[in-house]
Amino acid sequence: METNSIIEDRCLSDCHEQDLCAAVSKMVREDPIGSAAGHERYLFVEVPVPWDYDVTASRHFPKGFMEVLKRAAENAPKFRFLSFVSDAHPSPAGYRRVMYFQKPLPPFARYEKKEYVAPEAELNALAEALLNGSELMNRYESYRFHSENVRDLFVCTHGSHDVCCGRFGYPMYKMLEDHYAVKSSGKLRVWRASHFGGHRFAPTIADLPEGRYWAQVEPEDLDTLVLRQGPFSDISRKYRGWGGVGKYEQMVEREIFLREGWSWLDYNKKGTVLREEGHSAVVRIDYSSADGTVSGAYEGTVVSAGTIKMGGCGSAMKDVQQYQVSRLTKL
Repeated sequence: METNSIIEDRCLSDCHEQDLCAAVSKMVREDPIGSAAGHERYLFVEVPVPWDYDVTASRHFPKGFMEVLKRAAENAPKFRFLSFVSDAHPSPAGYRRVMYFQKPLPPFARYEKKEYVAPEAELNALAEALLNGSELMNRYESYRFHSENVRDLFVCTHGSHDVCCGRFGYPMYKMLEDHYAVKSSGKLRVWRASHFGGHRFAPTIADLPEGRYWAQVEPEDLDTLVLRQGPFSDISRKYRGWGGVGKYEQMVEREIFLREGWSWLDYNKKGTVLREEGHSAVVRIDYSSADGTVSGAYEGTVVSAGTIKMGGCGSAMKDVQQYQVSRLTKL
């Protein structure tokens, strides 16, 4: 039987780049805004590669962990499970790294983050305690890895799940690691992540704990995206949105981001859809500074910008709705 890595390599080499959905999306200038995932909670667990199409079927997937996920799905509030790994930050033999992100009550600017490097024998119980909000979390404090002020970029490189993520994701992961993370004095880490959606936006990046998503990132975008050198407008069309709010709020939030600049990231924010009809909506975004000295609100109207034809990766062509913000008012 062929190994997963051989199958993945063959798939990557046999596919013509112009036929990939990520290439088609880029060619037709699809706007990715509004496609950011808005999960209330994330659970990342270190799983060494190779990964199967279904990462839970991979050879290094933790024994018994699928049962943990099934029980939590039945009994705990919703969460998104993802596997991750790093060439630069492997855990010691017999240990697994776990990251847990939770959305605070709005208004907020960033997800709350907890990280552990735990013995494999404790992994299932630790994950169960995290997902169920158990009072037993104190017993795992010795495994806690304090990285609250570290920025983590997760790049989907799950090529066995989708060709685009392997073709475009892995080179981007390596570039981020080799040219940015190593120079960050530990303030930035880069990880390979299993599939988190939006493969036609590959290379796609989840930026946590902020909860921002990026699409079709190119090497020339990285100084702006990572170092925040230059205006946000230089990469605004690569922005999938902020997962702290819903689809329509993400569209208005981008327009505010364009007005306010990088300082906008530090404001606590809350989004509200005031009215919605068809492919249009009226949205309000309230914001305040961390110290409470600055506060305000914006109101914006989202309308249809028509549709584009999308296909690739063997899929039939389909219409994809596009949007624009027709009005933005600072209240």
